[in-house]
Amino acid sequence: MSDGFEENAEFFTLTYETPVSVNYNLAFNRIAPLLWLRAGARGSRIDKLPGDGWAVADAYGLLNQVDAATPFIKALDKVDGIRIAYIVTDDDRRFQSIAKRLPDGVEPVRLYESYLTNFSFTNGE
Repeated sequence: MSDGFEENAEFFTLTYETPVSVNYNLAFNRIAPLLWLRAGARGSRIDKLPGDGWAVADAYGLLNQVDAATPFIKALDKVDGIRIAYIVTDDDRRFQSIAKRLPDGVEPVRLYESYLTNFSFTNGE
């Protein structure tokens, strides 16, 4: 017992993020753990927005600049066990175009879309 345990624990706080901070990627570091949890909570985690426009962890990938879709998809092909590809875009056509190109078995998730849509609906926009 004095040596401790091999397991780790991390506690998360659920907060409300404003649509502006979400839309301009100012809240990413606060939602990063949720993306990791949604992808199965295993392996490495993407904690900050990648400067190259995309990043790939052990169980998921993040594309935050749709113009970088081709290298992102090539990187996904090289990693076994990728479950989810988070795609940050407000353009449905571009999302669908990228989603069709993903490797088999990778679930495309349009990041922020449902959050921003729900917020607009509740405000009557």
